[in-house]
Amino acid sequence: MYFKKPTLNNLSQGARLEYVRRIRHMDMDDVADYFRYGGNDPHKTFNSYENNYRHPSKERLKDIAELYEVSINAIKEYDFSNPIDVIYNLMWLEEEFPYYEIYFDTSSYEQTEYNKQVQTAIKEWKEMRDKRENYEISDEEYLEWKLNYDLFSEYY
Repeated sequence: MYFKKPTLNNLSQGARLEYVRRIRHMDMDDVADYFRYGGNDPHKTFNSYENNYRHPSKERLKDIAELYEVSINAIKEYDFSNPIDVIYNLMWLEEEFPYYEIYFDTSSYEQTEYNKQVQTAIKEWKEMRDKRENYEISDEEYLEWKLNYDLFSEYY
């Protein structure tokens, strides 16, 4: 079976929301129906999310993650002072540049518990990239792994 991914327009939260909606083969009507939006413009709320005019609340973001069957970390707004969010952002960057190389010198990190978790995330990501590059998993399986990767689920 052939897997064709939509184009990711940029790395903003809105672009990622649209990308995942399209990966799930949903249109705005599907989303409006799920959330029971009606009225003259049932797409208004999600259009504002996807165009970065508004950001979903934490509760709404949980609902969207459930609808799209992804980790909330894949679609949340990132805080770039948090190294974990930087890793998630780099995973998204890979959707624009699929085979770019990234190198982390994890031996230079102070061995705090948090840094050990960051190192674990980097190691797991590298293992999955290697599996994809060695055709042990498909591009679609790799994308599903990234969309559902959840290092710190307690964040939300």
